[in-house]
Amino acid sequence: MLSSLDLEHLDPARNYVSSSQDVGRLIYRTLTTFAAAPGPAGGKIVPDLATDTGRPSNGARTWTFTLKSGVKFEDGRPITSRDIKYGVERTFAAELPEGAPYGRLWLVGGQNYKGPYKDKHGLASIKTPDDRTIVFKLNRPVADFGSAVSQPIFAPVPRDKDTGVRYDSRPFSSGPYKVASFEPKKRLTLVRNSGWRKATDSVRKGQPDKIVIDLNLDGAVVDQRLIAAQGQDADAVAFEPVGPASVGPVMANPAVRARLVTGESMSTRYLSINTRRKPLDDVHVRQAIAYALDKDALRTTRGGPIAGKVATTLLAPSLQGSASDDPYPSPGSKGDPSRAKALLKQAGHASDLTLTLDTVATAGGQKQGEAVQAALAKAGIKVKINTISSSAYYSTVGNTAQEHDLVIDGWTPDWPGASTFLPLVFDGRLITPEGNNNHAQYDSPAINSRIDAIARMKDPSAAATAYGQLAKQIMRDAPVVPFLWDKAAVLRGPHVTGAYGHVAYVGRLDLVSLGLRK
Repeated sequence: MLSSLDLEHLDPARNYVSSSQDVGRLIYRTLTTFAAAPGPAGGKIVPDLATDTGRPSNGARTWTFTLKSGVKFEDGRPITSRDIKYGVERTFAAELPEGAPYGRLWLVGGQNYKGPYKDKHGLASIKTPDDRTIVFKLNRPVADFGSAVSQPIFAPVPRDKDTGVRYDSRPFSSGPYKVASFEPKKRLTLVRNSGWRKATDSVRKGQPDKIVIDLNLDGAVVDQRLIAAQGQDADAVAFEPVGPASVGPVMANPAVRARLVTGESMSTRYLSINTRRKPLDDVHVRQAIAYALDKDALRTTRGGPIAGKVATTLLAPSLQGSASDDPYPSPGSKGDPSRAKALLKQAGHASDLTLTLDTVATAGGQKQGEAVQAALAKAGIKVKINTISSSAYYSTVGNTAQEHDLVIDGWTPDWPGASTFLPLVFDGRLITPEGNNNHAQYDSPAINSRIDAIARMKDPSAAATAYGQLAKQIMRDAPVVPFLWDKAAVLRGPHVTGAYGHVAYVGRLDLVSLGLRK
């Protein structure tokens, strides 16, 4: 695998970025997971370590799972319910703040529990009556908890193998591959886990003997290597979509075009506006930025139309409840500096506004930053670009003290539906000093109250419709500016088999299905 990115986290307690989750699925298993399939079928949640997708009781406030027999760690020991319980408990530790928030939100006593490093007694709301049974006691009805346990925070971790923050570089394997070596920013090498049994895993194929992921490569060089596909590169795949400069050469060559794999997603990319920094606390300034942004230019930095459709609202059309909306239109989606200037003048910032933009320190991240810089300059806003290493990007912008004014951002729902998008990104009560997902730091009592009301709805269809209307309400406040509904066009080498884009990983290749022709 040839990657222009680094990996944010491998520790399942901290792995909450889609690219790292795609890799993590090779190393560890969870109670449930996404189906290994292209298109919408990939969004289906299926059993993984568990025998089914969970058995709710007590009005969906209690969920019970039974582990499959014969599931083992890399050293051959059986995976038990206690390993799942401990893995979840680790996510409460202050040292490991970046993972999905569902344990803290939904488990009884989760708000006060400090994790196993400080509390050796564990979390009482997770019961393990025997080695194969685990029971979760929730503080509210959660109809889709069986989907939540597909997240890496529900991967098993043996207590005696936990090394705290150092676990990030060597998680203990329950999947088809184990870590042979990891040099952050350079290379991750995975080899077969002899403890894994295909008979217990209906999702992962486990076909190659070894997977080598070269990190932090130049994206243009990755494209050139896979277009040529010589030597070992015939056995390679790209981790990220083809770059904009390579789209023309790829599409012009039928043999290469045949190796381009296009995947759909349920993701939205957007510009986050830090509402706690002045003058961005003024809705007129935020709306000015929304009008000024050249969405077409941002899409061009990612490859043009092959990268997806220009986004006009928060929820991608593929999500149930998505409603058509475009509150900040502009000709050709290229921005409307005149309307932006009028709003800035109304807010008293006609000529004095300088903002700092956080973007990832890759060639693509720099180009996106420059596109924002150029668009906002037409409205009289000066933008300084601050680049952050891809290995620390979301950890940095997720630290409320380190985040700047603007953030190149985006979100992939944790499973299909708006319930794992709008509440996690826009509920102001979930803003945390570290591991924060609300990079706009947006806190509206009216929005928070509406989120609670939708969560109480028992009809999923009505809830989906309500989320669509909520998205419209949020858009009027302009805490973020959506600019792209993602697709991914990824090159594979001619010897690679089983390649398809997966909706859960922003259309990237589903790594668990890849193989090689003999």
